[in-house]
Amino acid sequence: MVETSTEAQSDSQNLFGIASDAVTGVLFSLLHAFDDCGIADSSKNLRVLWVRALLNHKGKIKDEVAATFLPPTTRGLVTSDSGAQLLEPILKFAEWIQARTDFIDASLGNFLSSPVCKDPETGEALECNIVLFGAGYDTRALRYRHEHEGKINFIEVDLPSVVEGKGKLYEKFQREQDPEWDLQNRGSKLIPFDLNDCGGENPTSLIDTLRTQGKLKENVPTFLVWEAVLFYVNEDAVRNIMNELFAFVRIGGNGGDPRAETMLCFTDSLKPFVDVPFTNEARKFFNGRDLDLVQHRARWGGAVHFALATTKGAQSSEVATTTKEADLKPTGKIGMHIKSEVGNLVNSYTPTQSNNPAVLRQPSFDNTWYAVAYPWQIDGYETPLDATLNRKNDDEVKPFATRLWGEPLVIYRDGEGKLVALADVCPHRSAPLSMGKVENGELACMYHGWKFGAKGACTDIPTLRAVDDEDNILERDHSRTLSRVTNANCGNNRAVVEHEGLVYIWRGNVLEADPSLLPSRRKGDMETVPIDTVLDYNVDYSYIVENNLDSPHLFYLHDGSVPPIESIGMLNNNLPKLKLTAFTDDCGMGHLGRFGVNGRPKKLLRFDPPNIVRHGGVSGFEEEFHIVPIAPQRTRVLLRQHLPRGPILSTITGIPGLKPVLTQLVNNWNYHIGLEDACVMQGQASRIEDWGSPRLAVGGLGDDLIKRYWKWRSEAHEELKKKGQNSPYMVEFSGQQAPASIPSGTSFGDDPELVARIRADSRLRNSPLVSDNKEIDERTGSEVGTWGILSDYVQNTPAANFPPVNYKQYKNLLVLDDFIKGVFQKDADAPVDAVGSHS
Repeated sequence: MVETSTEAQSDSQNLFGIASDAVTGVLFSLLHAFDDCGIADSSKNLRVLWVRALLNHKGKIKDEVAATFLPPTTRGLVTSDSGAQLLEPILKFAEWIQARTDFIDASLGNFLSSPVCKDPETGEALECNIVLFGAGYDTRALRYRHEHEGKINFIEVDLPSVVEGKGKLYEKFQREQDPEWDLQNRGSKLIPFDLNDCGGENPTSLIDTLRTQGKLKENVPTFLVWEAVLFYVNEDAVRNIMNELFAFVRIGGNGGDPRAETMLCFTDSLKPFVDVPFTNEARKFFNGRDLDLVQHRARWGGAVHFALATTKGAQSSEVATTTKEADLKPTGKIGMHIKSEVGNLVNSYTPTQSNNPAVLRQPSFDNTWYAVAYPWQIDGYETPLDATLNRKNDDEVKPFATRLWGEPLVIYRDGEGKLVALADVCPHRSAPLSMGKVENGELACMYHGWKFGAKGACTDIPTLRAVDDEDNILERDHSRTLSRVTNANCGNNRAVVEHEGLVYIWRGNVLEADPSLLPSRRKGDMETVPIDTVLDYNVDYSYIVENNLDSPHLFYLHDGSVPPIESIGMLNNNLPKLKLTAFTDDCGMGHLGRFGVNGRPKKLLRFDPPNIVRHGGVSGFEEEFHIVPIAPQRTRVLLRQHLPRGPILSTITGIPGLKPVLTQLVNNWNYHIGLEDACVMQGQASRIEDWGSPRLAVGGLGDDLIKRYWKWRSEAHEELKKKGQNSPYMVEFSGQQAPASIPSGTSFGDDPELVARIRADSRLRNSPLVSDNKEIDERTGSEVGTWGILSDYVQNTPAANFPPVNYKQYKNLLVLDDFIKGVFQKDADAPVDAVGSHS
């Protein structure tokens, strides 16, 4: 089970991974050459054992036993600080071992605490089976030898050579570490068995082997662990094993006692049944075999699945006939316990999931979170590259100005580093607070110096000291005045939170802002390197949502424009092969794209209401487009791309200077795509907005998803009408609660009805009554607005300083881009000889 072949390795690893395996395998084989137990086994098993000891020493996992298995003369390399430091680079390749250890240990803990293993009334531990398949020199049975009141029946199945070596190690551990422990009667039952024997012409029954050789107990709950072993088992054997397992897991499979439920735990391959990383597909597989999938994640394109599946309860068949599949919940005792501990499984095609299903089912633009910025923007960095280089152009910290659905907002950090978000208007004389500056966690208005600190509270009004004499300037208490201003302005506070690399603002009642509804990345998934990009567009957000839900345009408009698109086959000549399958999961609605009817999925995209589009694929790569509705005909996109942090990328990003290079490279690719899209969308918007052309006249491939998006959007607008609103865009400040001293006063007069009509006309024409000077820096293309000595006034916040709107800085790079493309195109067009090499 754990002895590998070169062929098996090559199926699941790239050349870099195979080379690193070979090097580390030789290294640990040499270290283990001084073994005093006579262990003769594969280098992979030894590597895992040494790495587990190293991870334990570094505090990454809890496994005090692993080091005791190692030769005393060399184990210091992983049990001492100096030795562990020498092996530090290996940790980049050990994430997979750490992840599967954490998953299995957490799952085992939840299994043992479930009501089938622990009496709910008395707390008494109850008998159970734990079976480990192909675990190599796993230490779990030793680590749990005194747990659960000694009522665990441990069984381990592995190749004969591994079982022989493990028996020696167990005896050594008992002799040196725990001489009072009864290894003979309390130790794990070791079964020498090749799982490939479950296939062939005369297959051996795995369950019968467990009963006869392992003394598997009937009528007790069972935990079956598959840890990186099915990679190396033949397909016919895997099919027979799965059929046996499913029969065993179902009600009555291990006896009639209601406690005799089973949990399957995989950190393993699910081929040939599931070869993609999507939870939906894994859920169909297990549900189709009458099991509840209660936890799931995947990595390496679906080569490995971390999955927990449990026995369904007796009432499950009735539930299945009356409930939609997406709403199915665990019905067995173990499954319901897992749900209570870790939450219900979210049926999401992507690792990042939305957690506000009400917005999907009951369309609305309100009562949800919108990403409006990256944290580095609040901290004064101008670009993603600046943030990566820790480079600021100005020591003075300016507050961050933006808009959401037209409402001007200002965001800053208070003295404790916590975010504060306010309507961008001073409660004194309505100057934009964003023109001020932040000092010591306080936002000072540029006009009169009024300051606002934690939670937007007014902390200082300089003019209050103007009437003080020097004798009592420090004695006079202005707290009442400051409190009055704070209370008057509290309606302008906005709920804001920093979460997983983005800054979100709640649209709705701040008292109802619920952090549990924030989107989140699935816990335990493979780590990624996130790359941030900002894109500015002069079109309404809806065009960009449509654009990012439109798969066919990738093949035609972009046609392999940049390497990432070309690498997944998004080329014009592949368009005839494109097959799109519609889906709806717990988070949104989308398409799964493949080449040909039976092709493997290449890319997926999904709309997560109200304004997020996610792209993903089988590789683990994911990108999220937070399409921020700034104002009518103005949108900012916060694009965050997650690159799987494998050994290669971990090594590259660990080299000083290469993370900024990677950031700039990815940003430029995104700018290129954005510039190809923007001009088309502006032309499209002109025909639709100015000339009344239909949004969709004659549909084509992929337009079904556009229709589904518009159906959601139309229903959200109908919801607005029920509240007396025609548009989600804000029309005026309405948050101030206290009566204003001078409520009106405009250049058109003070009559509220007249001013309201003029404003309404301005909004209909999408032309503000007051505008800045619309100045642009000719060199950089950045917005200046109205230039000022102390501070510029930019009305079009956030300033559209990024492509596609500001294309100037990127345009110069197109010369280099064209040159590189020319070189590669010339090389590709060269004649090819009979064996495939260029002549």
